[in-house]
Amino acid sequence: MAEEMVPIVDENNNIIEVVPRSVMRKNRLPHRASYIVLQNSDNKFYVELRTKIKDYCPGMLDACVGGVFTEGEDIVESGKRELKEELGVTCNVEFLGWKKLQSRPDTFVYAGLFYAKYDGEIIMQESEVDDVYLKSFTEIVENDKDYTPDSVLAIKEVVKIKNLTV
Repeated sequence: MAEEMVPIVDENNNIIEVVPRSVMRKNRLPHRASYIVLQNSDNKFYVELRTKIKDYCPGMLDACVGGVFTEGEDIVESGKRELKEELGVTCNVEFLGWKKLQSRPDTFVYAGLFYAKYDGEIIMQESEVDDVYLKSFTEIVENDKDYTPDSVLAIKEVVKIKNLTV
């Protein structure tokens, strides 16, 4: 299988080159990714336990569903695809726009932020997700060291943008 090709972006979210995913990870290059905040009717958030084979933050919790944006992909389709792949969920997702997230000093990611409500069956993608939990926003932010840093930044942005009940 060919390696995914990832658009690399500048400070203004303009694509400046396209490189293999391994090059993006190795060199910590700025890129785009989708972050889908999935909340149920009890105002709990779906949290993933990442598999230990992930190329970024293996074995950590993830406050958002999502992934790296690949070459030629539409951001809304990327969000829907990630939700379906990782959790087996098909539902309406609201694209909230782009936000530059900087969880480490040496790079950043442009986050395509999404929000969705869902109360239904979860079918985990075995290669990416070891488990799924329902957590309150407070539980997430009070234990943020257990989570991928970018997902904590993303969920905080979505909660703020949507003025969510947490």
